[in-house]
Amino acid sequence: MKNILKYIFCLTSMGLLMMSCEESLNLIPEVNYSEATFFKTPDQFKLFANQFYYALPNEQSGYALDIYSDILAGVSSNNTVSDGSYFPTPSSDLWQNSYIAIRNTTYLIHETASAPSSLKSQVAVYDGEARFFRAYAYFNLLKDFGGVPIINKVLTLTDNSLLYGPRNTREDVTDYIIHDLDTAISELPIESNISQADKGRISKGAALAFEARVALFEGTWEKFHANDNFGVSGHDWNGLLDTAIMASSEVMANGQYQLFDRRDVLGDSSYRYMFILDKVQSNAANLTKADNHEYILVNRFDNDIRPAPGVSGNNAYSPTRKLADMFLCTDGLPIDKSPLFMGNQTVTSEYQNRDLRMTNDFCVPFHKFWAYYPPEYNRSWSDPNAGGVIYGVLFNRTTSTGYYPLKFEQEIAAPLGTDYPVIRYAEVLLINAEALFERNSFITDAQLNQTINLLRARAGVAPLTNAFTQQYGLDMRTEIRRERTVELCFEGFRFDDLRRWATAATEMPEALEGVKWTGTQYATDPQWANDKLNIGTDGYVVVEPAANRKFDPNKNYLFPLPTRQILLDPKLIQNQGW
Repeated sequence: MKNILKYIFCLTSMGLLMMSCEESLNLIPEVNYSEATFFKTPDQFKLFANQFYYALPNEQSGYALDIYSDILAGVSSNNTVSDGSYFPTPSSDLWQNSYIAIRNTTYLIHETASAPSSLKSQVAVYDGEARFFRAYAYFNLLKDFGGVPIINKVLTLTDNSLLYGPRNTREDVTDYIIHDLDTAISELPIESNISQADKGRISKGAALAFEARVALFEGTWEKFHANDNFGVSGHDWNGLLDTAIMASSEVMANGQYQLFDRRDVLGDSSYRYMFILDKVQSNAANLTKADNHEYILVNRFDNDIRPAPGVSGNNAYSPTRKLADMFLCTDGLPIDKSPLFMGNQTVTSEYQNRDLRMTNDFCVPFHKFWAYYPPEYNRSWSDPNAGGVIYGVLFNRTTSTGYYPLKFEQEIAAPLGTDYPVIRYAEVLLINAEALFERNSFITDAQLNQTINLLRARAGVAPLTNAFTQQYGLDMRTEIRRERTVELCFEGFRFDDLRRWATAATEMPEALEGVKWTGTQYATDPQWANDKLNIGTDGYVVVEPAANRKFDPNKNYLFPLPTRQILLDPKLIQNQGW
């Protein structure tokens, strides 16, 4: 443990997340610490907690997770998770990294409990941070594996019952997560009480929002899997939905966060710029990260101290037709019902009269976009005509579907300081709306106005009402799920959503399709005459046919446990079907 503490100090002395930009960065510790000399001051507890923030996702993570689903396709390589061809493996990074986080967070929780009374009140916040990140790790395990062993103490080599114990139940893990988050909520500060130097640390609002996320996930999992082999008997899914409603409602009521909507100065591009705000000029209005109050929890980056990895040339990921068709027309109707839909005759017509999120998240063909790499693609704020590149739809090179994603695509030169939203206020509104509907089997117009209609207004889309759904034969659940998918696309939620809704067995085996080809400009324009593409009987580009995709409802709702763990601990029982 002495060497581990020294290593952790070397790692976290970087202080990348929490330092203000003006602080000097000492990468080499001047003092070697041991168990006997560490955890003597609040700053040492804080220093130990810094390591947990490195586990947060970045802008590349959302794409990497959404390609498991039906809204992204790869350009060249097959995706074994998406097509259902994966199989058990000896190890799992998620399993290993989660239990490393659980070990380290549990150690800090033990140390805060052992702190002298003179430090108790000062280090309680770090107990809250540790409990948040322990809950975060267990939630990742729960989503992919179901019930897993709960380790609730700092292990020694003699703790055989925990080291080689059985899996806890799914409901045990859920209850454990909620308990940790309830404690964290009571110990963490509200956002406005966090100093500027500490912005990026876990707040009470982040813990509440995450509790709402967990409770919605598990509440709907248990509701929709009630009659299959992945269900949980005797657990109160209604109670979990109540928790999701209460936690999200508290975030909505506390006034600490608000949707980012600066169309007054950024026009219809406001939504896109929210995701690429920096501390240096990154938009025409010169708004910075400080102007964004939508982000509740971020993975914090800084141009000078900890540059963001960046997203440029997203040619590894191509949005699918299914996602493109989900974006509503401005009258609030789906494209198959709206008179405003302009069809697919030209390569740009389907983007007209649509939800603003479509043209902010997708690059419109033959429109210019800017990128941080290569340098000649950089944006110049003094010359609007400088830099950039025209998106020309190069099949099987920059896109497999004909669609190209723009979300998180930075426009300025590196190094970048763009923060990544782990939790944002828009998600809280979506959680609240969905939990209300699933708990009560209805949602009022007033509740829609407090949640989904705020998002639709920002996107230039007509509001959703109960009368509207009845008039046009729409399904409220479908519309709530549509709103979630288009708002959170490329942020890593879709595959988990399909699994908790128990719709993956229907939706995942469907073909991955792209743009309409037959009878459109793509088929007649000579620039695509030599492209060798698979065109389906309905006239759309087929990237992966349904025959190559499968989702076994008897096993694919959970991943297999890593086989090496089962060899080490024979009491671990493999997930069903694996």
